[in-house]
Amino acid sequence: MFFAVALFAENEKEKTEVKANNELAVVDLSGTVTDSGTGELLVGVEVCIKGTDMKTYTDFDGRFTFQNVKKGNYDIVSSYISYEKQLMKNVNADQTKNQVEIKLEASN
Repeated sequence: MFFAVALFAENEKEKTEVKANNELAVVDLSGTVTDSGTGELLVGVEVCIKGTDMKTYTDFDGRFTFQNVKKGNYDIVSSYISYEKQLMKNVNADQTKNQVEIKLEASN
């Protein structure tokens, strides 16, 4: 009887640990920002995850990266001088590495 109870308790502990690990799992969210008309990579674009304090800027290759993002859906806001601010809704970050392609339109 004792052995059965101990085995059951150990099994429940493992289930709880797996559930906790899945809930706390983090991923990387990265991508590129380009001009929608020319396809040129844009340097220094501000990219934010709406509803968080996470913000970064594109590098010289138009790339950005957010590390340690909890799995889930996010709205991503991109803004750059002389371009329209862009909001990408419900970007799904659920894989180890998530790629986003953002195309900004020049403002008139």
